[in-house]
Amino acid sequence: MTISIKPTEYLLVKAMTDSEWDNCNFAVIHITEDWKRIQKKRLEVVEKVENDNDLKWLNYADTNIEFFKFTAENYPELEEWLLEESRFFIELEKDDLKKLFQPDNNLHCYQMQVFKNGNAIYNAFGKHTSEEFWTEEFTLTSLIQ
Repeated sequence: MTISIKPTEYLLVKAMTDSEWDNCNFAVIHITEDWKRIQKKRLEVVEKVENDNDLKWLNYADTNIEFFKFTAENYPELEEWLLEESRFFIELEKDDLKKLFQPDNNLHCYQMQVFKNGNAIYNAFGKHTSEEFWTEEFTLTSLIQ
């Protein structure tokens, strides 16, 4: 796994959890052409409701993300990378994602919240604990070009 200066299919984003016993430090978003097409449609919907002051965000089911936690065994440099940037594109080798450690929670109910300003976050919840896992906010418009 390496940081890429050009856009790739994978965006690594800082992530957090409200769990008192589990960890979550980052997530990887898989950006496919289909994903970009869907996000364009979502941004069109946001434009239609941007003047509704009572609406905070649109909530969509979306599973193009995986949440992970830091480990010393594989890719310990990730922790340092995320001190400098909260999100960056990465290039992956064949089994890189399989070498990363996921939170102990069995996550479900994956969602993307799209804000009226065109930014978004992903979140998911522990299936048996309801603990929340979420990413930092990121800009959709720059990812769909």
